[in-house]
Amino acid sequence: MGIERSILVILHILGASIWIGGMLIMALGVLPKAKKAKDAALLKNYEGSFHILGMIALTIQFLTGFRLAMIYAGGMKGLFDFSSHPAVLFIWKLVLILITMGLFVVFKKKTLSVLDNSNISSASTLIWVLTLISITLMVLGLGFSRGII
Repeated sequence: MGIERSILVILHILGASIWIGGMLIMALGVLPKAKKAKDAALLKNYEGSFHILGMIALTIQFLTGFRLAMIYAGGMKGLFDFSSHPAVLFIWKLVLILITMGLFVVFKKKTLSVLDNSNISSASTLIWVLTLISITLMVLGLGFSRGII
């Protein structure tokens, strides 16, 4: 494994760890506490702390993932050769990460802006969708490096 690929893999895994870890903390830790206490501020405060770091992590994943996919697929042309397994994985990951970025913006701008103590449950679905998409992205990524799918 070359130095470029090694650095890209490390950065990609770091970005994934931050993003998935942050989403799991929100879904399994902060959300249940906020619902139980009926305190929307818990979610808003956590998201406020996580937003910038989360978006940086997603951006790192997007950039490093794109380059890694090019390496695994044999260049830009290979990324869009739909007869190859890496190209299909790449397209799925690209679509899901763009959906994730869009949903995260919607969550930040629409859901949190109207969130109060009486409607905390309205954030649950979006938090869980983001979390499950994030885990799916991880599994698809393992398809590149470990061939598990």
